[in-house]
Amino acid sequence: MTTAILDRTALGRILPGSGTLSARPLPQGRFNTCWHVADADSAHAYLLKINNREGEAHLQQMAAAMRSARAGGVAVPEVLRVGSDPGLGPFLLQEWLDGHTFAEARQDRAIEADLWPRLGHQIALLHSIRPPRSLMATPASRARQLSDLIDALIRHRLIPTALAEAALQCGLLLAEQLGNLQCVNTHQDIHPDNILIRPGGTIALLDFDHATTAEYASDFVKPDRWCLPSADDRQRMLDAYWQQRGEVVDPLFEQRLAFHRLVITLSYFLYWHGRDPTQLPGCTAALRTELERT
Repeated sequence: MTTAILDRTALGRILPGSGTLSARPLPQGRFNTCWHVADADSAHAYLLKINNREGEAHLQQMAAAMRSARAGGVAVPEVLRVGSDPGLGPFLLQEWLDGHTFAEARQDRAIEADLWPRLGHQIALLHSIRPPRSLMATPASRARQLSDLIDALIRHRLIPTALAEAALQCGLLLAEQLGNLQCVNTHQDIHPDNILIRPGGTIALLDFDHATTAEYASDFVKPDRWCLPSADDRQRMLDAYWQQRGEVVDPLFEQRLAFHRLVITLSYFLYWHGRDPTQLPGCTAALRTELERT
């Protein structure tokens, strides 16, 4: 696909009645090919996501998650169109939000302390929305999730047997401690590139490709690992989260976080196995570190 074809042919179908349109490619993610689309006449800007891998059903599911989040007060880009184009294939068109990602702001040393309670507030709003399906996490369901994941790693010979056994033993102990818990509406991918700091300092959440019904603590793994610079900032985020949810602090939060941190660390083996196997030694080192930490 070329930029010229995207500009002259497909954009007119996706944005009929618009003015002079231009498009520039954006860094490609795991799921989507993305374009920034600008209308020179109206000064409107859009984000166009094209997904020929998972298809329209995936984009419809993502659009539903974004619309639900937006209706519940979460700062999320507005979905304008979702469907399939004869030239482009499955696509999602959303508004373009101005601002800088957390990753960009951190590079520019522009992260301010009040970001953390604002982020906690947004996550709490998302978790307070009724999920599309009711789901209860139990010790048995967690054990099944963990066992299935480790079995897949062993089947693909991605992890030494002794390390797999240690991960399973650690995870099963945590799974049992956590008891039963009602799952919530989650994002599942809150990392530095998916946190947008808008003009004025408001926070928006981007990229709902992984959104699903899950345990609330799973949404804190990536912010905890890749965003938070200090224990004080972490506490500010969590205080705002619990305050917005109107609940007392969960005494098992750290154990829940540890379980989901382990699951996500294990899942990276499968992710990099299909994309860049040179990353697998780093996954092994990260898993050993996680087991020592837990």
